[in-house]
Amino acid sequence: MFEGRPEPPFRVLMAGYVVDFHHRDACTRCLPDGSCLRLAAAAETLRVWRDRPDRQPREPTTHEHGASTDRPAQTHRPAQTDRGTP
Repeated sequence: MFEGRPEPPFRVLMAGYVVDFHHRDACTRCLPDGSCLRLAAAAETLRVWRDRPDRQPREPTTHEHGASTDRPAQTHRPAQTDRGTP
């Protein structure tokens, strides 16, 4: 967490997981038209959390600064060496 920002309550974290799950697969309560009461409730929970009056402004992301995010982030991996026989 960023300093000075409150940690989201458990219900907000779980709502994020519900939305994440529904982006990958349908749950047992999803209707054939794609609507879902669980997804709607999770979206409302997230909206209320994001729209709360004591919320601090979000810091801009790399994408908002005009930088490209087409490439994955580089990780610091050790270089592979040739392990030939001595």
